[in-house]
Amino acid sequence: MSLENSLIELAYSIRLAVRPMLGLEASRRSAGKASSGDESFQIDRVAEQVVSDFISKHKLPVAYYSEDRGLVEHGRSKYVLVIDPIDGTRPAMAGFEQCVVSIALAPYRPNACLDDVSFACILELKQDRLITAAKGGKVTIREGRSTSTPCLSTNTDLRSMAWTYEIAGRPSELVTRALAPLIDLSSLCGGVFIVNSIAYSMTRLITGQLSACVDVGNRIVRDYPSTRDQFIKAGLGSVIGLFPYDIAGAVLVAEAAGCVVTDAYGKPLGGTPLLDTSEDSIQSCVAASNPVLHGLILEAIEAGMNALSSV
Repeated sequence: MSLENSLIELAYSIRLAVRPMLGLEASRRSAGKASSGDESFQIDRVAEQVVSDFISKHKLPVAYYSEDRGLVEHGRSKYVLVIDPIDGTRPAMAGFEQCVVSIALAPYRPNACLDDVSFACILELKQDRLITAAKGGKVTIREGRSTSTPCLSTNTDLRSMAWTYEIAGRPSELVTRALAPLIDLSSLCGGVFIVNSIAYSMTRLITGQLSACVDVGNRIVRDYPSTRDQFIKAGLGSVIGLFPYDIAGAVLVAEAAGCVVTDAYGKPLGGTPLLDTSEDSIQSCVAASNPVLHGLILEAIEAGMNALSSV
């Protein structure tokens, strides 16, 4: 079995273990802090254990970096997996569908970055949909026994844009003020959603259900350092945002599908360190189904960021 197929099998193993826990009260029990400082729950711990057991059982020649455990090495590994066993833990605990397994494969070296990801798979936990992509290759969408290709939205009008933004662990007042121009333009004729899973949101661009997804949290704290205390308060003691494990798989599949993905300044994310969840490596994101819409979103974000100048 190829390494890529082993990763797909790992994703299905995680889903098999946690699917019965979706929506159950027991899945909500706090399990302390993840290595990144984010909150961890019982359902996360079950998923993390599957990762460890699977890699050991199948003797995969990989180190791995996961949300809860950080970097785990296995001898002289040639590759590293960057894994978010459940991206969308909060929807998973509520029994909603916006939760996925996200796995990215890259050569193992200390300075590995997002551009080094060579393969990614994203598996939905509640629905039977698997999305895979290899660097330089095409995106494959599998649903049961059928396969399909990406179907990106051609919408270029902010007013009819369906999109998501991230707010978990971010100060809601600052985020909504920064995004107010976009929210007001699109809330009636398009749609504004909070799903708390960047990987799920990016894959909805691939299926054509959304036109964009946005996270401006890290741009706010970078542009206005005086807001850091508000971020720490919202993050229950840590600055929370998009960590490398959140986006490692999603960026590859979205870009391979033809989406435009940058940070909230419009700069590429490729240089993001894969194995670092320190505050310096937290990212912002603007992903859109086409370049025109991406540019319009960035313009609206600039206007919203200027509105925060009084904070």
